[in-house]
Amino acid sequence: MSYSFGNNSLPPIKLIPLDDRTAASATISKKLSGKTAKIKAPIDIRWVKVQEFLRSSNIRPNSRKLYERELKRFLGWTELHYQELRPRHLGHYKEYLMEDVQTDAGKALTKNSINSALTALKSFFKWLTLTYPDMISTNPTVGVKFEKVPLPPAQSLTSQQMQQVWEALEFLGETKQRDTALVHILSHGLRAGEIVDLNVGAFDGKLLFLADTKTDEPRLVPLRKESRETLGNYLSWREEQGEQMMSTSPLIVSHHNSRKGERLSYHGIYFAIEKIGELANIPNLHPHQFRHTYATELLLLGVDPSHAKRLTGHQSEKAFRRYTLRSEQEAAIAAYYRAIGEEKVE
Repeated sequence: MSYSFGNNSLPPIKLIPLDDRTAASATISKKLSGKTAKIKAPIDIRWVKVQEFLRSSNIRPNSRKLYERELKRFLGWTELHYQELRPRHLGHYKEYLMEDVQTDAGKALTKNSINSALTALKSFFKWLTLTYPDMISTNPTVGVKFEKVPLPPAQSLTSQQMQQVWEALEFLGETKQRDTALVHILSHGLRAGEIVDLNVGAFDGKLLFLADTKTDEPRLVPLRKESRETLGNYLSWREEQGEQMMSTSPLIVSHHNSRKGERLSYHGIYFAIEKIGELANIPNLHPHQFRHTYATELLLLGVDPSHAKRLTGHQSEKAFRRYTLRSEQEAAIAAYYRAIGEEKVE
């Protein structure tokens, strides 16, 4: 049997444009109906995992910015996928940081900066291997060593400098009550970030309860009598100004026009202390110096180092060693002057 078809017996051919979500449109651009289909850039799955890490990890805001910057720099250095990375690649990257990367001033990175970059990488890959073992089962950063950095000395303030700080507070205007309370809290060893998170309910009239700390371990901080009274007066003053105080209200508030009455930020604390330093004639005064001063004073007073570590919230023996070194040196100097019958020279 034979079949024959006329010229018009076939149905007309209908062109059906491919949806731009198909694989074809992701790799090639075609002109359809006189228009050029847009091609979306492929998503870098490596950066997606970095973003997930930054969201899911308990990282403080400043550390989060540093981690994001360093992980972005690493992904710009290599196109290898995570499962392709080996310890030698991370070793080459460390060499790159040491030899090729420069600061804005054109100088090589310091050992501390290199260690910060490595810390970001080590934290990320530790999280990645635990969260996605099917993607990457071995942490490629394990064999990468930190640069050896000498233990920095404690940046404690002298008794004379502390006196200058207390005197400078008297020259403040609108922020006097707030900043006096702030300095009293800082002088009990709290980190600036810990103060930011404190609510009114954290103060019971004697102690400060820190639920959210850098080490993720809650701690209680006993306050001196003068500090308890100063903090209580500050809170009473805020009520007198018409503020409705609740246990969830921020313990320390901002006086900035755009944030008045809101929680004092991390940068707000630094700015307040910097201003006090200018009035006290102490260049580059920063909040962490009060923490160093508190830790050193505890040891000079004879407080057991284990108790001092608990009060300051230190976990690292190495980090705490700077304070024991300072206190041992101060004790030795005091012993010398006692032995020769002279007063210690400040």
